[in-house]
Amino acid sequence: MLIVAADPVRVEQDLGAGMLGCPGCGGVLGRWGFARPRRLRDLAGWLEVCPRRGRCRACRATHVLLPSVALARRLDLAWVIGQALLAKAHGVGHRAIAVELGVPATTVRGWLRRFAARAELVRGHFTRLGVWLDPQAGPICPRGSPLADAVEAIGVAAVAAARRLGPALGPFEFASGATGGRLLGNTNAPFPVPW
Repeated sequence: MLIVAADPVRVEQDLGAGMLGCPGCGGVLGRWGFARPRRLRDLAGWLEVCPRRGRCRACRATHVLLPSVALARRLDLAWVIGQALLAKAHGVGHRAIAVELGVPATTVRGWLRRFAARAELVRGHFTRLGVWLDPQAGPICPRGSPLADAVEAIGVAAVAAARRLGPALGPFEFASGATGGRLLGNTNAPFPVPW
């Protein structure tokens, strides 16, 4: 799986130009059909996506090209999950967040538990990424809990990315891309690094 731009036209252009690299070996990805259609939950309803597939010209592996609005193995859009993380960082409980977002409480609790379990990994990754994107950025202020510190680090890195690359993505779409879609992954494997 590879996280790509949310715009399918841009993905097609990038595939045609050989601009997408294989996450396994670094080779060039070419077009290779489509993955199964998926429904992603937004606050206003459902978003239908049919992700493109790419095949590496070197190692012949195939990869689903998941748009940055999504996270791997999650039904909800990245920004919806991000809203829950922001609310929790401000001290709101999972039941109140679930009511606000219109999502089952067990789903929100699962997001928060998974993120809290990976908070130090996330904080470290986005702190390094923020410094790499903008060495002049100020310090990341502690927020009182590992979860809140990790959310703060995502925000600082997203601002640094917007300054350097332009404001193309929201902070949690940026986080999806910067973690290869594994922001809420079920392992403690390190995230991919851009350098």
